[in-house]
This record gives sequence, C-alpha cells and structure tokens, in this order.
Amino acid sequence: MKVKTQSIIILVMLTFLSCKKESNNQQTIAIPNGDFEQWDNNQDLLIWQTNSCSACVPPFETNIVQQVTNAENGKFAAKFVYNNVYSSYATNKFAISLHPTSLTGYIKSTIANGDTAMIRIELFSGNNIVDNGNFYETSSNANYRKINIPISQTATNVDSASIKIVGGKKQNTELTIDNLVFLKN
Repeated sequence: MKVKTQSIIILVMLTFLSCKKESNNQQTIAIPNGDFEQWDNNQDLLIWQTNSCSACVPPFETNIVQQVTNAENGKFAAKFVYNNVYSSYATNKFAISLHPTSLTGYIKSTIANGDTAMIRIELFSGNNIVDNGNFYETSSNANYRKINIPISQTATNVDSASIKIVGGKKQNTELTIDNLVFLKN
C-alpha cells in the first residue's frame, strides 16, 4: 500500500511540474544577436553598434562592452563597464513585422551608489518613433534575474525596432545582459 501511495504522489507531482505557466498565445520575436553569442576574434560584439574598442590603446580601458562566459543562457553574455572616462553603450536597430508588448531578458549588475544603467526600446513606423519602453537599473544584483520591460501600445503598425543599452557613469558600475527577446501577447 505504501508503494502505491508513493507512486500516486510522484505521478501528481510530475503532472504539476510539467505544466506550462505561460500563455499559449504569447509569441516571441527574435532580436539579432539578442543572446549575445556572436563576437568576432577580437571579442567585439557583432551586429550591435558599440563604443567599445578592443584594439585601441589609449591610457584608459576602451574595451567597455565585454564578452563574458558567465552567461545566463548559452556560452556568452555582454558586460557593460564604465572606464572612468565614458559610459559604455550598444545599439541594435532591425526590422520587425509584429508590434511587441514587452522586452524580456536577464541582467545582473554592480551599480555604484547614485548611478543608473538603462535599456531603451524604440519602435518605428518609417522614420517616426511610435512606441517605446525604458528600464533603469539602480541597484546591484550578483545573480541573474529576469526583467520584463513593457512597451507602449499607441501604434498598430511598426516596421523596425531599436534597442539601446547604456552602462553607468560612475566607477565600478557594471551591467551584464543576456538573452534579450521581444514578446507579443
């Protein structure tokens, strides 16, 4: 009798653990190199436009958008660091055919007191910005956590999107990002 009861308990637990919690009508919209897996041989981020320069040799660190192997998903993530001269940033503008409702991804951070790192999303119809979303990171988190950035829904038609990630403006601020994807509910 004890074995039968244990079997039933295990079966019920497996049933609940295998249930999907997400809505079936949610679509994902890929972001080119949104998983930060594509880097060149100099460890410069591909597809995104950055102000990082791994080959530059001034008296300060210029490789400020860095490839890191401590990823939330896959092999790599991108770390944005402040080099005591200027903030790191990366921008990616690309075509989309659906209007996303949010941007999700994973971040971990070390934010200096009073500093802010940010992610800005802009959706375009032609050359006009028609919707947007913003995320501001002001606290430190040693472990990856999932973020969900809502995007305004004033327009129905969009043809492209732009994502800009900006590191902080104070010494010791670091923002690590991985696995960005748009969602449409």
